Amino acid sequence: MARSPPVTAAMCPECLERRVRSDLAGSGLSFVHVISDSPLPFASSAVVQIASDGAEERNWSQKTYDFVLVALNGGKTFVDTKKCEKTPLEQPIIYTDDNRCEVQTDSSSGIEYTEDFQNSYSSNNQLLIVNTVTKLIPVYYSGRISISEIRELIASYMNLKVEENVISSLNLLCENKISGSAGLDFLNFVGFSAFDDLHPSGCVRHPNILPVLGVVESSDCCYMLHPKAPYTLENIMHYSPKALCSDWHIRFLMYQIISALAYLHDSGVHHGNLKPSTILMSDSLWPYLSISDIYHVRQNWGFERPKGSTPSSCCVAEDCSSRPIHTSFDLLSSLDWSSHFKRWWAGELSNYEYLLVLNKLAGRRWGDPAFHPVMPWVIDFTVRPDENSDIGWRDLTKSKWRLAKGDEQLDFTYSSSEVPHHVSDECLSELAVCSYKARRLSKTILRSAVRSVYEPNEYPSSMQRLYQWTPDECIPDFYSDPRIFVSLHSEMSDLALPSWVTSSEEFICLHRDALESDRVSQQLHHWIDITFGYKLDGEASVEAKNVMLPPSDPSRPKSIGRRQLFTTPHPKRHISTPHPSYHNKVESCARCQAKGSNSTTDVASNGFIPPDMLSQVDYLEEFEQATIFMELEHHLDPKYNYTDTSSCYCSSVKYPKSHISDQEMLQSDTVLSVVPDFDFGSYLECFECDNSSPMGYQELLPWKQKSCSVIEHHANDIFSIGCMLAEIYLRRPLFDASLLAAYRETGMLPGALNELPVHVGVLVESCIQREWKRRPSSKHLLDSPYFPPSVQAAYMFLAPLQLLCTSGDRLKYVAKLASEGTLKAMGEFSAEMCAPYCLPFVSSSLSDVDTESGLCLLKEFLKCLSVQATKQLILHIIQKILQAPEYSHLKVSLLQDSFVRELWKKLGKQTYIENVHPLVIANLCNSPNKIIASAASIVLIGSSEELGIPITIHQTILPLIHYFGKGLCADGIETLVRIGGLLGESFTVKQILPLLRNVILSCIDSSKVIKPEPQHSWNSFALIDGLSALEGLVSVLPVKAVLKELLQVAATALVDLCLRIGPDNTAIYVLPHLKELFAELAFYHESSAVSLPSEGLKISKGNKSEPIKMESRIDLMFLLYPFLASYVGIEKLRECCSTWFLLEQSLQRLYNWKLEPFSEWSKTAENMKDPRSQSGNCIPSEVFPTELLFNGAGLSVSQSEITKTGWNVAVSRQGSRLEHGTSSDNLCSSTSGNQPWFWFPSPDSSWGTPDFLGRSSGLKDEFQWKIKASVLYSARAHPGALRSLAVHDDECTVFTGGVGPGFTGSIQRWQLPNMNCTSGYYGHEEVVNSICILSTTGKVASCDGTIHVWNGQTGKLIAAHTESSTSFPLQTASVEQANMLNQDALSGGILSNAFRGSLYTTMHYMSSEDKLVAGMGNGSIRFIDISQDRKLHLWKSDSAEISFSSLVSAICSCGSDKPRTGRLVDSSSWIAAGLSSGYCRLLDERSGKIIAVWRAHDGHITKLASPEDHLIVSSSLDKTLRIWDLRRKLETQSNIFRSHSDGIFDFSVWGQDLVSVSRNKISLTSLFRPTSEIGHQQLVLQNLYSTDRGVKSKNMSVLSTISVLPLSRLFVVGTEDGFLKICH
Repeated sequence: MARSPPVTAAMCPECLERRVRSDLAGSGLSFVHVISDSPLPFASSAVVQIASDGAEERNWSQKTYDFVLVALNGGKTFVDTKKCEKTPLEQPIIYTDDNRCEVQTDSSSGIEYTEDFQNSYSSNNQLLIVNTVTKLIPVYYSGRISISEIRELIASYMNLKVEENVISSLNLLCENKISGSAGLDFLNFVGFSAFDDLHPSGCVRHPNILPVLGVVESSDCCYMLHPKAPYTLENIMHYSPKALCSDWHIRFLMYQIISALAYLHDSGVHHGNLKPSTILMSDSLWPYLSISDIYHVRQNWGFERPKGSTPSSCCVAEDCSSRPIHTSFDLLSSLDWSSHFKRWWAGELSNYEYLLVLNKLAGRRWGDPAFHPVMPWVIDFTVRPDENSDIGWRDLTKSKWRLAKGDEQLDFTYSSSEVPHHVSDECLSELAVCSYKARRLSKTILRSAVRSVYEPNEYPSSMQRLYQWTPDECIPDFYSDPRIFVSLHSEMSDLALPSWVTSSEEFICLHRDALESDRVSQQLHHWIDITFGYKLDGEASVEAKNVMLPPSDPSRPKSIGRRQLFTTPHPKRHISTPHPSYHNKVESCARCQAKGSNSTTDVASNGFIPPDMLSQVDYLEEFEQATIFMELEHHLDPKYNYTDTSSCYCSSVKYPKSHISDQEMLQSDTVLSVVPDFDFGSYLECFECDNSSPMGYQELLPWKQKSCSVIEHHANDIFSIGCMLAEIYLRRPLFDASLLAAYRETGMLPGALNELPVHVGVLVESCIQREWKRRPSSKHLLDSPYFPPSVQAAYMFLAPLQLLCTSGDRLKYVAKLASEGTLKAMGEFSAEMCAPYCLPFVSSSLSDVDTESGLCLLKEFLKCLSVQATKQLILHIIQKILQAPEYSHLKVSLLQDSFVRELWKKLGKQTYIENVHPLVIANLCNSPNKIIASAASIVLIGSSEELGIPITIHQTILPLIHYFGKGLCADGIETLVRIGGLLGESFTVKQILPLLRNVILSCIDSSKVIKPEPQHSWNSFALIDGLSALEGLVSVLPVKAVLKELLQVAATALVDLCLRIGPDNTAIYVLPHLKELFAELAFYHESSAVSLPSEGLKISKGNKSEPIKMESRIDLMFLLYPFLASYVGIEKLRECCSTWFLLEQSLQRLYNWKLEPFSEWSKTAENMKDPRSQSGNCIPSEVFPTELLFNGAGLSVSQSEITKTGWNVAVSRQGSRLEHGTSSDNLCSSTSGNQPWFWFPSPDSSWGTPDFLGRSSGLKDEFQWKIKASVLYSARAHPGALRSLAVHDDECTVFTGGVGPGFTGSIQRWQLPNMNCTSGYYGHEEVVNSICILSTTGKVASCDGTIHVWNGQTGKLIAAHTESSTSFPLQTASVEQANMLNQDALSGGILSNAFRGSLYTTMHYMSSEDKLVAGMGNGSIRFIDISQDRKLHLWKSDSAEISFSSLVSAICSCGSDKPRTGRLVDSSSWIAAGLSSGYCRLLDERSGKIIAVWRAHDGHITKLASPEDHLIVSSSLDKTLRIWDLRRKLETQSNIFRSHSDGIFDFSVWGQDLVSVSRNKISLTSLFRPTSEIGHQQLVLQNLYSTDRGVKSKNMSVLSTISVLPLSRLFVVGTEDGFLKICH
């Protein structure tokens, strides 16, 4: 048997830091913390850090880079040249039992070199290690430390120039050019083996081998420097297991690890140390194997012991000041929890040491403030600890957080939080650790972790104050290190000791005694349960008030977190540790000096336990509990190696014949002697993959039969692969020490193997074969059917992106591959898996040269990804680029019309408007770049015509007006003008001008009020922008249209002037100038012989917000003459106007006007004082002259007489048709002659107010939607009841389902712009109860008991789905069950055949998966694949539920497609089914497992919706709306909305707004408030109103369904009498 090499020694953190600073002084590296494999703080490697500018004293705000520095034992690395030449380095070196070093040679040579082990170990071992490193990876080697060279290495790494030659070679290969072997070597690593005779040159790094920056030599050791990986596989498995979010990701991870292992094996090196903690992971979860973790390298970590020293667990440094602290430790070298637990339970191991073991198992790291080892506080420092007194001891049954906050506060936090929790932070935070150790840490760390401004007086000054201040637990230093009290900072005082001690050494002694006391030992298991045990989860955590706040994104990788070590209660300790066994300062300890001690610990130290202290029966019971506990928690002793590698130190590495000289950098590329022919087309063919072929159990069996290995050490690595693969799936280790021993002895496989998926079990079983020769080789594993072609293709595509080169070079390469069709060849799924690795290269910081590649990559992914994947992976990147304030060529490229249309087409109008459109508008504000503003302007102008008038108004025009006065550039105003010119005169006059008028008048009115200067400035700038836009619109409008608007403005200004100067001044200064106008108007009217006033004049009854529209000069006469007659007096007016008789005749004939001497305006005029005495202010400030003018000012006839005398003949012809249509029961006549969107109203005065403008820039507003409940247009859609609605996301198309001719079901397709029924589907025999628009396919699904899928454009049937009636028994309803249903609500056949359990009663479309979920009459749920037009699985309800009262009446699924969080729902997706009995079921979408069942309502559930992942909204015939929070107990929630007097038939949700319908009323409520504050709320009911000839009338039709048009700020309703009504 081979002999192990001498064991190296480690250092404590202080000595290691001092040694690193000494050896690498001036390199710019700063020490961070040690990396220890032991529970004790001894290590030979450390994390070091350098600032981005390379400064040694870095600023806390600078970007830093972390590296790992590994010390390798030995002196000079290389012996003399002669010895290197004599040694055949191609052969392995083996250390034998007789202390001789053999170099195994080829049998033909017959040469064997041996030398004395002790004399040659150091040099040959270092030769072995360094040559191994340089063989496996290109690395810089320096025979001596050169600070300048170290700086160059680090700078090269930070500037990403280390492997630029490899990516350059790959880019040339994409052009069918070959330059050196680097590119070919790399492609060979990742699976492209076109050249069998091409072998790796040793100058290119495998993409899954961690790079090594260099190896440098000091006086007695070497340092290996490599980047620090942010995570390990162990971190991911313990703290964020959901980061491996799918089975494919697990396969992809294992494929990469095995690929790296195959590279090692090909090089003749076995790893020997494979386990989750040695699998390093990047931020993107790309795995690496580190050369420093290879067994025979790892064994030589450390420093050489001084001659004559004996091995110990202490620091190897002779002058170590911390050696007395750790000399008494008695921990085993291996981290074997079972052994440590036995010794602790029996009193052989101290509490302190056992807690250190638990900390190490939980992943906590010495010296890392973010994850420092934790200890309990055991006393409160008020009095000297005394076991005979209860005073001063801490209660270990409660967490320190609970003790600090109090139960009352924790209960309130748990009940009132959106996510129920008690604890919001770790039990030991980074802030607390740095505050504890503030006296010993550098100011840089304190500024970074505690507070950016260093203030020494803010840190707790004494132990008692520290304990009271913190809700966190303690650290080990307060039990072991007296130096923690001494401050290194002159301005910060030492940490004050309690009054009952005289020195820090005495305090440490007494504090440690308290920790090891009987009192603490008898309670410590409670603290372990809270911190590491079963009270971290489930009901136990709720009872202990220890529920942690879950992470906001569980799929995000984490390197720290709470690991639950135990799932069962931890046993109580049997015997405390004797005092002398842990205390090593006998001479200074009063307790050790005392005589006649009769303490329990002293008795126990003699090995004698009196009978009265512990009976034999109690002992056996406790021993049995401890044994059972050990068996249940065996997962804490995982085993990954089949054999004990430490028993044999052997390497089969084959070294190159030439040795490495001092200060030699291996060339990263070499010139090929014979340049092979490289075919880029053949390379592209490697990316073609077909994932449709099966990859399961049957395919793995033939592969397993061919498995074989040829080298035992390599086979042991495969065993480790099998163990890790099983652990990832099982979430616990496959083997512990006892299971592995039993397997090695008897061959009995672990029972956990049966819990694995079948195909995984076959692979794992093959890897862990007892006979090593039957295990597969690493290359054979890569060819396993377990890895689908998509994994292999994705690996080849992504591996070059991990090279250490600039992002521009990598982007160029991946864009070139993508443009050649590789993404399309890999398929949609593989492209989706590759996107997270590729798309981060696309950013606004790209140079102009790289922009083309970035845009190309975006377009290629846009073509290949699904709609849902595009939303999740690409959309946020585009948003980030558009939000960037600086100019970038990429932003301009994204704003090109071609890309926007491509994006629009992919995402759909609704997603585009919600997520991208507001960002395009924002690029017109705050002085943007002229090029960007111009591109954004073109996008908005081009999209306005396709969006339609309602969406353009609400999503483009109003947001642009909202930016008036807030930095809107000239291009923004020009955009407004050009949209008006594009959409025509009618749009401009009817929509834009009223909005501008409202804004201008609002700014003028606001200027009269005393306000702060910033608001006055905003008013001024907004007014300027409004006038600029008005000026631009004048240039694009016809002269006639401009004159009409000017008449309105002129009349407004004139009346305003008259009211300001008073009636006397009006008569003197104004009337003379109107004399000529009145004369012209009188004769103009007579000559034109007009019998009616012009179109558009409206007189509103009592509505002060509707101004009169003036279309001609006659309207001007109608407004001015009556006003002036009342204001200045008829006599004065007649004196000034010689044509008064003609004018009054015309007014009487045309408008039925006559003078009343005491009219309202006369009284107002009489009451007015001389304007000169009121400083020109003749009316109260709250009265606005425009409102007085536009509400009938000057009319001497009452409003009631206006209606009687028929003045409404002034209403335009088009408006008459609309208003008549809203109250007529007949189908409206064809509207083809009207302009598109003719029914959309003009904005009223409230649309220009700041409140509305402030909320128009976003789609899902946080404010409640202010609906007017007014019907804009009504059309007869069906002869019978209209039962279902579906609105396309473009908000231009609506599908209506209802009763057709002959009482059959029919579906109509309506185009909203012209309100025309363009097509329909008439294949249903029953009334349609549900319609779903299948947006991804252009199909429509409708259900009448049978599901029909048909083409939405042509109405042609594509597929029909039904259930066999023989599979389900016919159900009959009792009288009581039948009476539960509201017959009015169910008339028309909606449930006429629901008694047949085989019929579909409702359906729901899951767009993310392109599936239909259909509910059935027997309570079952059917899944239907739309893309393949076939039925999938069926979830049947329990037999007890198959009755009429349990038919599925409503279905919804989770609100988004992100991973779900919360206590109740842990699955990736859920489905909720509402039943006619009032119950609701929550099911796991993957398995059909019922997660929860609860009584949601007292009657038939009519609809379910999920506005958020954790919320469900339900309505019922029991007249209530309810909101359910899935993160809480459903049965106890009080979340009811009432007020409806009838059952709620339907509701629609948009954002935080919820609109429901019941009978002829609607109600609007907001979901903005937390559900805990809702309680029993009363809904505000509203009636819908129709306007017929100016008279409002209530809508009396029964409303049956509703759907919101969120982009247009409208909603559509269907009625029981067959009408489709558009409302706002």
